[in-house]
Amino acid sequence: MAGLDIAEAYLESLVRSQRVSKSDLTAYQDKLLRALVKHAHGSTPFYVGRVPAPESLTPVSEYWREQPFVTRKHLTEHFDLFRPNNFDRLHGIIMPVSTGGSTGPAARRDLTSLESVGRLLASYRMYHDWKLDQSRPLFVLRKTRREEASGNQSWGYPWLAEEERGRRTWIDIATPARVQLEAMTGQGAVYVNTLPSNILRLVVEAMRSGVQLRIPHIISVGEYLAPEVRSAAAEVFGSKIIDAFSSAEGGVMAIQCPEAGLYHIQSEQLVLEVIREDRTLCDAGETGEAVVTPLYAYATPLLRYRSGDFVEVGPTCSCGRVLPTISRIAGRREHMFLHPDGGLRLPAINRVTMTLELGHDNWRLVQTGHNTVELRHVGDIEARSADLLLEHLREALWAACQVVLRQVQELPLTSGGKRHFTANELASARS
Repeated sequence: MAGLDIAEAYLESLVRSQRVSKSDLTAYQDKLLRALVKHAHGSTPFYVGRVPAPESLTPVSEYWREQPFVTRKHLTEHFDLFRPNNFDRLHGIIMPVSTGGSTGPAARRDLTSLESVGRLLASYRMYHDWKLDQSRPLFVLRKTRREEASGNQSWGYPWLAEEERGRRTWIDIATPARVQLEAMTGQGAVYVNTLPSNILRLVVEAMRSGVQLRIPHIISVGEYLAPEVRSAAAEVFGSKIIDAFSSAEGGVMAIQCPEAGLYHIQSEQLVLEVIREDRTLCDAGETGEAVVTPLYAYATPLLRYRSGDFVEVGPTCSCGRVLPTISRIAGRREHMFLHPDGGLRLPAINRVTMTLELGHDNWRLVQTGHNTVELRHVGDIEARSADLLLEHLREALWAACQVVLRQVQELPLTSGGKRHFTANELASARS
């Protein structure tokens, strides 16, 4: 079979596999996990010398539960130990990627061609399940590389005829929101792929300028998607947001269901565990840290990688897909506030309200002490706006919390183009 024929067949298998029996899906995942662990133990210095895995290895086996976690620190400080001495060349060439350093030093991660294609096919299954019209223009508003920004390309299934595929336009996320909206205006209904912080930026600019733009679907990636941002996009652009839980290390981990709104874990490509503070597994309805094992990560094997992302375990989805679910993405540890009850939670602020009141998105709410919070902002704030912001924050935070406004010189985007609106400087909360 030619390359595109293989990709099309792979998509067809993914469409089928999400509706097979749970036992068949589990057996398939177990087989991939055993092969990956055998490869890691046999050829990757970081894992060489560990107790061999049993033939009956599964993600719920006692052996697997006793395996230590891998962290970002391991990758940043010991990356060479994760490079295998050899692997099956059928996995293709090796391509380096970076985490972008949004939550600390950038960590390197190598992908093979096979793993890269697998990630792409997870997106294709999303196109299929959400019934996206691939003839529409797609605007990718992300941190761009020179080769991406050099010209327009088509998007969608590559085996479709060119005339059936819409134009894909890359615009760097640092481009002013006004310019982004101008580029999309006059093209009819368009799709957008961008970060939640940029969705907020576009919504606020459209409210301010009165721009009329129809965006039926927005694919949201890379950051926490706040409910009020989702609602504002629906009101301003008529958008349904498809939220994807993904990372450079883990790949496409979960994608929102078009029927139920839950997030379906991409179990054919990874194992995702959700753990409590005591490292035991969370039950449905509980929130814990996502631990991911990408099953095609032969160039950089990551067995039980602690993502730093907190999610809530979901129920069986009513849509009929057997893929396990996440109910919601709760946020990253370093963006959560430590509350008086000892819990870590994102502060219940309204990002749309605060951005509209400030007149820009160049702000960040930071917990500096157990009962002290700073709203850091660039530029002056009018007295009326300052009073309204303080009132909103006092209502959103706990009673004993003291809030101060602090003007700063700059709050730049991360190297990956991300804008994090909350941060926690307490060492006890970030560890």
